[in-house]
Amino acid sequence: GDYQGWFMIPPALNGWNITFVGAMRKSGTGVPALQLRNVTDAVDVLTTKVTIDSGEVTSGTAATPPVIDTAHDDVATYDIFAVDVDVAGTSTFDCVFYVGLTKP
Repeated sequence: GDYQGWFMIPPALNGWNITFVGAMRKSGTGVPALQLRNVTDAVDVLTTKVTIDSGEVTSGTAATPPVIDTAHDDVATYDIFAVDVDVAGTSTFDCVFYVGLTKP
């Protein structure tokens, strides 16, 4: 579902770019699919969602890596972002989503 996690951009990160996304889970099978959404601008950040392959615990070795939409990778002060779980996977527990930012 939508808003399974969310966060706000602090002023110190104004103008930075999202350069990394990833996820991990404690356990599970199936292939969960997670989207990062800029709520403030009403756009999805990823053109290819973050997935975790069945039986794996991280997205780092996913068969299909996530792709960040460079038209929507910039952040501004007080932008709100949400993590939407579009596919839950099977018995996925304690899923954590990571976002890396880089100053241009």
